[in-house]
Amino acid sequence: MTLTTRQLAVLNHVLEDGQAWADNAIKEEHVLAKVAKYEADYDESVAKGSYKTRKQREDADAKARQDAYDNATYDVKRQRSYPPIGDQLDALWKGGDDAAAMKVIVDKVKSDNPKG
Repeated sequence: MTLTTRQLAVLNHVLEDGQAWADNAIKEEHVLAKVAKYEADYDESVAKGSYKTRKQREDADAKARQDAYDNATYDVKRQRSYPPIGDQLDALWKGGDDAAAMKVIVDKVKSDNPKG
C-alpha cells in the first residue's frame, strides 16, 4: 500500500515498521483507521520536541539496558559468572571429579572477578 509521508510517520510512531505493517494489512481501511487513531498522539509527541519513532525509542531503551548490564558493579558481574547454585550443590553431592571440576570453575570466577 502506498502511504503518504504523514501516514507513514504516524504508523512509525506506534509500530517498528509502519510500511511493512501497511503492506501486510488485509484492508486499506484498517491502515487508515490506525492512522486516525494515533494521529493526535503523534502530533502531541512531535510538539514536545526531540521526537523519536518507536524503533528509535526501543533501540535507545535496549542500549540503556545493555549499558546498565555492562556497567554493573564487580559483585554483580561476579555473581552472574557463577554456575547456578543447583549445579554447584549437585557437583558437591556427587563428589569426586564433578566436585573437582566445579572447584576449577568457581576458582576461575573468583580470579577473573577479584573482590575490592
